[in-house]
Amino acid sequence: MGSPIRVNSKKQFTSPSKLIESPSCYELRKVNPSPVTNSERLSSPQKEIDMRTLALTQSSCVDAAAAWLESRRPYLSARTFHDYQGYIKILTSYFGEMKLTEIGPDEIRAYQRMRMARAGASCINKECSVLQQMLKRIGRWPEIAPNYQPLALPKESPHRALSPVEEERLYRIGATRESWEVAYCAYVLSINTTCGPGELRHLKLGDIDHEKRTMRVSPEGAKNDGRIRVIPLNHSAWRAIEHLWNRAQTLGSTQPTHYLIPFRLKRGSYDPERPAMGWRYALNEMLVAAGLHISAYSFRHHAITKLLENPDVSEETAEAIAGHISHRMKKRYSHTRIEVKRAAVEALDRIAPKSVHNVTNYSSSSKQTKLSS
Repeated sequence: MGSPIRVNSKKQFTSPSKLIESPSCYELRKVNPSPVTNSERLSSPQKEIDMRTLALTQSSCVDAAAAWLESRRPYLSARTFHDYQGYIKILTSYFGEMKLTEIGPDEIRAYQRMRMARAGASCINKECSVLQQMLKRIGRWPEIAPNYQPLALPKESPHRALSPVEEERLYRIGATRESWEVAYCAYVLSINTTCGPGELRHLKLGDIDHEKRTMRVSPEGAKNDGRIRVIPLNHSAWRAIEHLWNRAQTLGSTQPTHYLIPFRLKRGSYDPERPAMGWRYALNEMLVAAGLHISAYSFRHHAITKLLENPDVSEETAEAIAGHISHRMKKRYSHTRIEVKRAAVEALDRIAPKSVHNVTNYSSSSKQTKLSS
């Protein structure tokens, strides 16, 4: 058995090379390992996460929300990040200088009541979902969750399809004023392509294929991955695209990365590298003139309805054009689908061999023979 290792406390190992060269150093570490503190056990990324979480608890809601959203940027699509910015803007306007640690079930219920005067249940629930994610980050949500209740969603969609008369009226009235040109083209595109307002706002010149007459809904504009798609354009949709294309050229959009509907800086000045904020005021004027009370998203709903009502269009084709379609909408038109399937099965029966059609006659005649005998 070897002699015990003697430790000279006065000896200093200052050179890293000497540590590597001295085998006794490794034996010494085995016998008398240096204590490891809790901070040393944590990796640098973990330390950084803990420090950020601590900062969220000590900051105002405005600063904490901004910091939280920035930390989520690498994991969110451009569209979701933009939506979260809108939700946070409303949340922070209400909670202001409050800290996240001061927000509880009562404060959330008060926020819900305040928002119900101006927004629908779906929108309010999305805003509260973002708040919930922030509260989870600081470990506060498990305490709040048992007393939180999201608002009940309406059983019927707030959007509806247009009647043939309403559709024709918008076609006729929308083309009567130049100030409505973007809103009118957006209407024509929506009811002929199933695109929502956000998808149209983020169309770039490079998304338009003039040779194939198609347009691509990019990840930037798509609500989710299921909405990224290429849509063939019919005659009406292509005329609207041509009008917006010519308008974009005159406003400075000339590169594939420039937006089809560029952002308006001021009267007569546009930024082609930013998408338009929207055309809400022009659309509202157009709808009032047509005597309609619907939202811009109803045009997508209208297009999907027409696709699902058409017995010659399969659900697969409808989803290839529209992207994801809710189960509720598909179920609503399932009776139309079953009749199409029934007709297909009947067609199979009509082309069956004559011997198959005689099965019924054969079985009935054989029964009669047995009875008579």
